[in-house]
Amino acid sequence: MATTPLRMWGRFEHSLDDKGRVIVPQKFREKLGEEFVLTLGPGRHIRAFPMPVWEVMEEQLVSQNIHDDLNPNLVFLQRMYGSCEFVSYDSQFRLSIPRHLRDWAGLRESESAVIVGNGNRLEIWSRPGWDAYSAGFTAENAASASSNRALGIVGAEVGIPAEATV
Repeated sequence: MATTPLRMWGRFEHSLDDKGRVIVPQKFREKLGEEFVLTLGPGRHIRAFPMPVWEVMEEQLVSQNIHDDLNPNLVFLQRMYGSCEFVSYDSQFRLSIPRHLRDWAGLRESESAVIVGNGNRLEIWSRPGWDAYSAGFTAENAASASSNRALGIVGAEVGIPAEATV
């Protein structure tokens, strides 16, 4: 079975410098590309998408009837897209995270950021945010998720907010 070249997996931890920049791990740089997208993620983190992935997601959104302002899934996606920033690395492979995204994720200068490869995207969490989110990774939850996935059940059916499955 061939692997998709944009798949990113792994966990790294780096400190933000005093200007809100973080080094992107070498393992992810080529897959993200020279320009990529940062945006809000549910659970108060930042998502980083390679441009080819973002473009497919964007096309799916604009092809939908976006006039339903009461649909919470569309509202979430509109906020996610509306808050995006197109970014690139500096010469030292640092990523300057815009203030509004750092505030959203609770990332503070000189504190650790947890960078997690999650398939076709990266997630950037504050250390306290990651610890709180990770507290839900229990044996019971893992067994339930595996069982439900085998049955084809995902998202709200297993207690995951619908926007988290985006």
